[in-house]
This record gives sequence, C-alpha cells and structure tokens, in this order.
Amino acid sequence: MLVISFLRLLSVRIYPKKGRKPNGFITAIRKKLILPAVFGKTHIQPIKWGNLDVFVLPLRWQTIVMAVFWILDVILLFVDMQINAPNEVYYTTAIERSRFIADRAGIMALCLWPVVFLFGTRNNILQYITGWSFETFNVFHRLAGRTMVMNGCVHGIAFTFYYRKQGTHLGNGAYETFYKGVLQDLEDRLGVVAISIGGAIVITSFYVIRHNFYETFRLFHLSLVIIITYSIYHHVKDQQYTQYVYTAIAVWAFDWLIRICKIAASGLHIKASMVVHGDATYLTVKPSIHFKPSPGQYAFIYVLRHNFWESHPFSIMKSRNGEYVFVAKAHEGMTGKIHKSVSRNEDRNEVVRVWIEGPYGDSFPIARYETVLLVAGGIGITAMMSYALDLKRRGSDQHVILYWVVRNKISLNWVKDQLDELSSSNLIDINIFVTNEDIDEKISDTEDTGSGSASDDEKDNTRVQKSLEIKYNQRPDMNGVIADTVTNANGSVAVVSCGPGTLADACRNATTENVDRGVGRVDYFEDAFSWA
Repeated sequence: MLVISFLRLLSVRIYPKKGRKPNGFITAIRKKLILPAVFGKTHIQPIKWGNLDVFVLPLRWQTIVMAVFWILDVILLFVDMQINAPNEVYYTTAIERSRFIADRAGIMALCLWPVVFLFGTRNNILQYITGWSFETFNVFHRLAGRTMVMNGCVHGIAFTFYYRKQGTHLGNGAYETFYKGVLQDLEDRLGVVAISIGGAIVITSFYVIRHNFYETFRLFHLSLVIIITYSIYHHVKDQQYTQYVYTAIAVWAFDWLIRICKIAASGLHIKASMVVHGDATYLTVKPSIHFKPSPGQYAFIYVLRHNFWESHPFSIMKSRNGEYVFVAKAHEGMTGKIHKSVSRNEDRNEVVRVWIEGPYGDSFPIARYETVLLVAGGIGITAMMSYALDLKRRGSDQHVILYWVVRNKISLNWVKDQLDELSSSNLIDINIFVTNEDIDEKISDTEDTGSGSASDDEKDNTRVQKSLEIKYNQRPDMNGVIADTVTNANGSVAVVSCGPGTLADACRNATTENVDRGVGRVDYFEDAFSWA
C-alpha cells in the first residue's frame, strides 16, 4: 500500500492535470473499496451509545489493510517451527513449541516499536512519500501499537506456559520454576511491567476515552510510553535487542528536533493579535519569511501565556496584507482559556506572544480539476477558505463553488475580510447556510459579510450581494449538490470537505455514489475535523 500510494502521489506531481475518467474496473475499486466506510455510511461521525461517543469506523480499505496485517502476524507467529523434542533442552514437544512461540512473539513485538513511534509523530517522512494524512497514519499507529501489545501478551503467556511445564516435568513445581525463571529476575519482572503498561495504553486509547477526555489522555499516554520504553529497554538489554529501542528513541528525537526547528524558523518572538468573535478567537500573526504554508495546511499554535507546552492545530489562512490568520473555536483546554482571557478585556482584543510550529499537512491538488466543490462546516471554513483564496489570487479559470454551513450569523465575522475579497470576483460561487438564526433577526447579505454598510458605495454593495448568497434556517442537501455538480461538470471534479462528522460523511457518501457518473474523474478529499 505504501508503494502504491507513492506511485499515485508521483503521478500527481508529474502530471498536474487529470481530467480523464478511469476505466470501469478502477472506478469500481474506488467506489466499493477506497472511498466508503467499512460498514454503512458513517466514518467521521462517531457511533453513539446514548449521548456518549463510543467509537468511529475506519474506511473500507483501511480495514482490509488491518485485517491482512493481523492475519499475517498470526501466521508468522506459528508457522515453520522446526520441532526436535524430546531432547536435552526441551523435554516435550509442547515445551519446545511454547519456547519458540515466546521468542518469536517477543521479537515481532520489538520490531513494531519503532513503527509505532514513526506512525505517531508529526514529522513522519512517510506522509510526504505516500500523501496519506496524519489521521490515516494515526489509524495505523494504533494498529501497530495494539498488535505489538498482542504479541507481547503472547510472549508472556507462552513463557509462563514454558516455565510451568518445565517445572512440572522436572518435579520442581510449576509455580516455583516460574518464580525462579521470571519473578526473581529484575529484567523479566520489567517485562511483566511492560506488558501491563501496554495493556493500559491500549485500553486508554479507545476512542470513547481519548475523545471525551483528550487532554487527560495525552498526559497519561505520554507518561505510560516513557515507562514502557524504560521497561522494554531493561528487559531486552541482556539479549542484545536494544537496537529496536534505540531506533524508536531516535525517531522520537528526530521528530522533536524538526518541531523545534520549525518553531525557531517561524520566529521566537511572534506577537499575535487576538479578537473574540462570538464563540471563537481570531488570531492574526506575521511570522518570519521562512514560514511559507500552502493552501490547506495547518500549524500548531503555542500561546505562551497559557501553558506554553500545550499546542493545538489550526488551519492557516493568508490575508491580502501578508499576515496569517487562525480561527480558534472555544472548547475545553487551551482554546477555552484564550477565549475567556480575551473576552475579559473591554475591547475584546489582546496581543500575546506565541510560537508557531508548522506548516504541516499536504495541500490537496485541486488545481488539476476543471470543477472544484469546497464544503465547510463551522470552523472548517478556515481550511476551505485557504483554497478558495489561493485559486482567486492566481486567477484560476476553474469553476469553483463554496458551500459553508454555520450555526449563527455572528460566525460570519470569522472570515468577513476573506469573504469580501472573494466577493470582488465572479470566479467563485459562494453559498452560505445559517442554520440557527431567527428569521426576524436577519440582516442584509452585505452586512453579514462585513463587506458593506450604509456608507459603502452602491457599486460595492451590488457586487458583494451578487456573488454571495446567504440562506437562513436551512441546510444544504449535499447529496443533491454533489450529484448536480458531478453530472453538470464538463470535466474532472474535486470535492473537498472540512467540518463536523455528519457533514463530512454526507460529502463522502454522495461522492462515492456519484464517482462513476461524471464525464471526467471525480475525487474526494477530506480534511479531518478532529484528531482524537
């Protein structure tokens, strides 16, 4: 899969335009295996138990990869064992087989440790080779970690069986032999600790825990990883398998080195102007000239006044004057703290020192398509707006359509300057749906965007209202929107979404249904709304 993804990404770089529709077999593979969720039509939207978010379903192709990986792991644990018992070392076939399984499971678990680290880092080189998102590698990070713990459990169970059977055969007592062989030795006791800590990591990494208690999960996860790394190192150092631990630590150290370099390159003395708009905080910064993000990328923001070690990812927008804009919707943790801090000021404005770590993420190759449909929900407009602004500023001749679904009209202030800039051109069709607004409180479209007032000239008002449509107390039918876009397009179509799970899943499902109905290629790109 890594090689296939690399070749696909290479073709994108070599052939920037892609309008030809794939053959029927490739289209069927994409429709049945690549695009849909494993079951039903839910992927980003969590499966609930009552009001509790319990788990999310992976994509179908991810599930196939995981199933094949687990099957191969189980096969490699038990096949091709050269059993020679009874002999002077192994008195029975069961004793020899259990020892071989124990050794093999332990080595296979160790081999996965560097992979677990690599797939979980922000600066994973495989992201640039394959084009896979951080969210996709997070899926395989958990797969590798849980497989490693599973192999560790097999390692421990097989060794327990080995020592007990050995003791029973020699007449020394099963428990006494196990105690002398394992529990009396510090290195082996640390092996038991490592397996126990691994189990705790797996349990606490379930979606229901990490999503609902994310900040606690992060602290707990990091602490347990440090403990298990220490335990594994001392457990294997006498068997000369420490190279796997050193490799894992090297991957972690390299990631942090790159992260520190990115912070330094962006500037260590950056000031951010923060303004509160409704339930979100608007951050405007001007990093150093070395900070050059592409559309759709994101960066981690450290607000030094509020827990300088804590960071959160935010999509990047670039203003006309060269400044970069981040919009942070208030939740628990850092975003809630900065929102409360700025809200306490009389002018709801504050200037603070920040660090910027980034940019991260890949920029979707939407310049290759004749028609581009950008769909945003809530704060997801920041990612979609970066694409729209880039296309507008380059004077693209593509047909670009932007849909934004937002709860309240006050949220339009998040991107009022950007909407004003887009409205100055007929390049992009803008459709905004305000879903939770009293019809009696409507204001004119020009006022909503912040692009006009009674003092503005009539020409500007007409221009803005013509290219931007706002509907109240409505939601777009994404199935109909995407179906119409695909069937009416004259060539290839890119559907890009960023927003809550219900909206993202609706876009994915509609694109999957219509992937074979256009005259050109139809592709779907998803900017995951949450990492948890």
